[in-house]
Amino acid sequence: MVHLLDLPDELLIQICEGLQQIDKYSGDNCRLACQQLCAASSHLLVPVVAVDCRVASLERFSEIIRHPVIGKGVRTVRVPMHSYRCELSEVRTSFVKFIAEPAIHDLADPELYLDNTCEPNTKMCEWLGRLLPGRVPQGEHVKHDDRVWSRALSLVHGEYQRLFREQELLRRDGNFVNTIASALAKIPHRTVLVFDDKPCKSLDVVNLEPFAQKHCHLLDLDPDFWRSMWYDMLSPYTWTGLVNDDFGWESFAPDPAFEEPRMDFVFNLPSAIARAGGRIHHIQFHSDCDRPLGHIPPGTTTQSDFASAMQQLEAFTVITQQPPEDSIVDDLASSVLANASNLYFLRIAFTYANILSKALASRPLPHLRQIHFDGAQIKVPDLVVLLDGLPAHVDAIYLGHIRLVEGTWAEALDALRKKSYGSFVIEKPEGLLGPGYTQWAFDPMGNTIASEAPEERFLTNRRVPGSLSPAEAFVLRITSINPCRT
Repeated sequence: MVHLLDLPDELLIQICEGLQQIDKYSGDNCRLACQQLCAASSHLLVPVVAVDCRVASLERFSEIIRHPVIGKGVRTVRVPMHSYRCELSEVRTSFVKFIAEPAIHDLADPELYLDNTCEPNTKMCEWLGRLLPGRVPQGEHVKHDDRVWSRALSLVHGEYQRLFREQELLRRDGNFVNTIASALAKIPHRTVLVFDDKPCKSLDVVNLEPFAQKHCHLLDLDPDFWRSMWYDMLSPYTWTGLVNDDFGWESFAPDPAFEEPRMDFVFNLPSAIARAGGRIHHIQFHSDCDRPLGHIPPGTTTQSDFASAMQQLEAFTVITQQPPEDSIVDDLASSVLANASNLYFLRIAFTYANILSKALASRPLPHLRQIHFDGAQIKVPDLVVLLDGLPAHVDAIYLGHIRLVEGTWAEALDALRKKSYGSFVIEKPEGLLGPGYTQWAFDPMGNTIASEAPEERFLTNRRVPGSLSPAEAFVLRITSINPCRT
């Protein structure tokens, strides 16, 4: 019997890479086992790298990619849709209202502390409140700390302004997207590109430490007390974080100066990666914000480069809470589907019922075999166009909470029966059912049954009733996949 460590290094590396979603604990154990396993698994230390629009973040990202061992294991590049805001940089009261006060608010909660360590935070919350117009001060004035706190606030706001200027320069010169693209071009394998606005503190603590030590020394402050607050104040904000702010967003929202964040890098970055020779096989777009983000129509040059970048794309995922109004989600989905002729996996999930018609009718997708639609509005003619462009056999299709805005489910099922499926699920359909249907469901044997029970208005089945099974499709030579061998 062959011992594991007697295998060639190439096989050991493949075995380590076969461990799906290896966590840090398992990776450390594997590296500590012996020298051979350490060499075979060390490249899995950093599978996901986040990079944002700061010089320090770009330098860290480039160093990781250039590393002869760790760089080989990077599989996913996450680009948070965070930004430093012009309004918060230019207006000090806005900075206090949206950044400084929320950062200190939780620290001033007496219930979080067993001793009196929250007292300085409570006093500073009162002092910050006096800086805001219309705020009635409560309690006693803490005059002996005003000078120190004012200098501390000026320093941290000045650092925020520096980070904002740095961000704008990187965007204006194109160094942000070009640096990421050049680094990814050095990776020999394909990567996953993720855009999201999930809450995340991307500021590096190691980069904040010199700032905290220097300013605390000048102001004679305790670094342990101020470090966490400065970290929150100097971290970039997401559009979601601002619109869901608990400190007066509604009163600040009508200000026309508070503009939507720039999102053009969502189109520019894949284009730059394609120009540099990098390869992306999966693009993911996640947005938790329920306020619409406007259209970002790419320019002529960007459209050509974006189309080239999509030629090699195999998977595309959109998970968003954007409302039904036209938004960047429509632009992105339509642009991807119009050019990604080799797409194999497609997932589009909406919290609100957005219309998918424009994206579905883009072009045939002859390689698309895994489809997941959730919470969308679809027109039956557009669904027919999508199905006509699919291969004869689809591995998996899921239609959940789909509302038909044109046509009936009877017509949709007639179109769906023309394909064979490895896995087929319709869950909680909405819209007209069609003649002869009341509430309906399908049992596992594929027989249509009528039911008046609302909870039975779903289909969980291996294939559409009346359609060809995978075995029948293989025997009739509709597909070359033998289900007995898969």
